[in-house]
Amino acid sequence: MNRMPQIPAVSIIIPAYNLAPYLAETLSSVLAQTYQNFEAIVINDGSTDDTDEVLAPFRDRIVYLKQPNGGVMKARNAGLRVARGQYIATLDGDDLWEPRFLEVLVGMLDADPALSVAYPNAWFFGSPNFDGKLHQDVFPVAEPITFARVLKRECYIFGLLVFRRAVLDDVGMYDEMLAGQGAEDFELWLRMLQHGHRFGFSTEPLAKYRWRHNSLSNTGVGILSCLVSVYEKLLCTPATTVEESAWIRSQLPELRAQLNYAQFKAALRAAQYAEAEQHLASAAEFYRQPKLTLLRAALKLAPTLTAKWMGT
Repeated sequence: MNRMPQIPAVSIIIPAYNLAPYLAETLSSVLAQTYQNFEAIVINDGSTDDTDEVLAPFRDRIVYLKQPNGGVMKARNAGLRVARGQYIATLDGDDLWEPRFLEVLVGMLDADPALSVAYPNAWFFGSPNFDGKLHQDVFPVAEPITFARVLKRECYIFGLLVFRRAVLDDVGMYDEMLAGQGAEDFELWLRMLQHGHRFGFSTEPLAKYRWRHNSLSNTGVGILSCLVSVYEKLLCTPATTVEESAWIRSQLPELRAQLNYAQFKAALRAAQYAEAEQHLASAAEFYRQPKLTLLRAALKLAPTLTAKWMGT
């Protein structure tokens, strides 16, 4: 008689796209957890590097999925569809957990049935600005953790966290339709808060957040585009109050201007000068700064020299 495999308490969702240099260290930090009742689900999101070879020594300890490249949220949702645990833990394929990550955060959820999400403090490493600093020193958090305070960035949520699987039955999974990339998890946390789910945090640094110059969280166009998309979605959400909608509308013009300026620089780097000029014109319309007017004139007269002067 065959026994059914034990159902794990925690399902760890680890999306990976061309992260072969980091995956072994990340998975080693998972396997070193003091709390061992988990399954680790690695989703290879169409990687073109040697991810398969790096993962080969871990294949007997992970659930391995492969799919065409569709972005980190599609990868996370793919992992969620096969997850069996009552708790979901999120981990990016280049970040690290301290050994007590699951012990502490699962312990918080076990101790308080009214708590839906638990997240830790974390160390930054590899960042030119924040290396060696704690996440909560740079991005403060304090009770109460509410929709309005998180929306207005008065209170921050660290993205490597543990939450109850049942929450997704209430609010749904990651929204794969949001424009841009880099802030989709922010939208899910807001959705959870808007539905009344409680967040709790630990001040203990239980993770290490790796800074990479080409990571999604450091790509201006992607994250700004996603934030605009998140805010626009919230304006169409019935649960968003009149006051919250008014605040969002007050923020969107400058956010769109920041996005246009980031798109201007990206187009300039790509030698797409007509597109760069259009984005710069949109940004200048909001900021109304003489230096942007002069930059537009320079771009029209000598686009190659302007790009060189801008350091692109």
